[in-house]
Amino acid sequence: MLFDVKTISALQKLGLTLYGAKVYTALVSTGPTNATALAREAEVPRTKIYETLKRLEEEKWVIVEKGRPSIYTPAYPREIMEDRKSALYSEIDRVADGLAMAYDRQMEEENPKVWLIQGMDNIIVRTTEMIGRAKHDVKLLGSLYSPREMEPLKKQIAAARQRGVEVRIISRPKNRSSEGEVHIIKSLLAVTPDVKKSNSPYIKNVIVDDRELLIMYSRVVDGVTDVNNVVAIWVSNASVASYMASNFNVIWNAKKPIGNGH
Repeated sequence: MLFDVKTISALQKLGLTLYGAKVYTALVSTGPTNATALAREAEVPRTKIYETLKRLEEEKWVIVEKGRPSIYTPAYPREIMEDRKSALYSEIDRVADGLAMAYDRQMEEENPKVWLIQGMDNIIVRTTEMIGRAKHDVKLLGSLYSPREMEPLKKQIAAARQRGVEVRIISRPKNRSSEGEVHIIKSLLAVTPDVKKSNSPYIKNVIVDDRELLIMYSRVVDGVTDVNNVVAIWVSNASVASYMASNFNVIWNAKKPIGNGH
C-alpha cells in the first residue's frame, strides 16, 4: 500500500519504529488481519513482522486475538495517540528539568559571564529568552521600551505567568522614543496586574530568578529615547543579579499599586 510520509514520520515521533508505523497504518486502513497478510500489506519482511507486532502489542498499539492464525486489530487512533502524546510531553518535561538543573549549576559555578549586546532586535531576543527560561520571578525596572518589542514582550510575560512565574514591573506610564510613543503601563497591565508607576530613568533592567541580569541603555535627547541606538549588558551571575533585585524590591515596596486611572 502507499504510505503517507508525514503520517509515518509523526508515528515515529510518538515512539514507533519505521516497521511499527507502517504496520499500524496498514492495520488502520485494512482492519483486523493476520500477520502474513499484514506483512504483505505493510511491506514489512516476514522475518520482522512477528517481532514488530509483539512490540506493538506490548505498547498497546494493537490488540491480539489468539488463534490459528492470530488476528491483530489496531487500537483506536485518537485514544492511543493521546496516551503517547501525554507520555512524550512528560518525558520532554523530565529531560528539560534535568538539563535546566545542570545548566543552572554550570552558570553558578563558572566565573561571571558579561556580554555586550548591541541593537534593539538583538536585545529583544535576549530579553524574551531570559523571560522564557524564568522559573520563579521576573522583575523589570525602567522606562526604556521600544514600540516593536511590546508584543513579543507581552507574549513572553503572559506565557511566564501561565507557568506560575511572578512578573513585577516598575515603569513610567509612557516613553517617547525615536520610533514613536510607547504606552508602557497601559500595555503591560494587559498581561500582568503587578505594575507600579515610578519616575524611573530611561534605562531598563531585566532580572530573572535573581540569577541573571540585563541592563539596557540608550541616548536620550530632549526626553526622547533613541531606540535605534541602544546597548545592553547581560550578566549571568547570581550575586550581581541579587544585588539589583534587592534595589528593585526597595523601590517596589515604596510604591503604591496602580489604580484604575493608572
